[in-house]
Amino acid sequence: MRRLHAALAFATLVSILCPLQADAGDWLDWQWYGMTGPCHDRCAVMVFGGKFVETPMEDIFLHGNLSPFDWDFGDSGFIGLSTSRTVASLWRERFAIETELGVGKRFGSMHESEAWAALYLRYRDFPWNDHLYTTVAVSTGLNYASGISDEERARAGNDRGDRLLHYLAPEITFALPENKSRELVIRFHHRSGAYGLISDADGGIQYLTVGFRLRF
Repeated sequence: MRRLHAALAFATLVSILCPLQADAGDWLDWQWYGMTGPCHDRCAVMVFGGKFVETPMEDIFLHGNLSPFDWDFGDSGFIGLSTSRTVASLWRERFAIETELGVGKRFGSMHESEAWAALYLRYRDFPWNDHLYTTVAVSTGLNYASGISDEERARAGNDRGDRLLHYLAPEITFALPENKSRELVIRFHHRSGAYGLISDADGGIQYLTVGFRLRF
């Protein structure tokens, strides 16, 4: 039942974006581009890969005193491919809302495959963007794994884990101002139970990844 509610909530959020255009129009400067039709530089593909991070996400982002040089890395790697589309923008295009579908494969000490669907909120109006175009984004979505590794089972807190978990993958991108369509992407690829919202499996698998995104 928890899984059904999570899936319905995600679908509902996407479905209400278009009607919000009329309500939020003037003060948010909301623009709805749609999920189909010609891309007009709003579509993208990305390939990325990285290494398993053993350090808990809470220690990295909430405690705030760890740099990547202090993280503990495991023996598993990950490679992924995603496609995304900008479906809306707001606040004079400072923020963008994007949908993403992705697939990936673990290797090394873990061998499961993953698939996910996510909604991203991206900020893209940093003051230095004329010199180095930078964006930051955070996602919410669902991630499904083909199996549950021993590592993920041990982190779950319920001795079994779950194939369907929440997908939270913050990222930062860099591009040349004269060619914003080609981005270097640093993403923290993470799946977990979202404190019981999606699953009672608490911890999950996460990877620090680097990728290349092409927008078209």
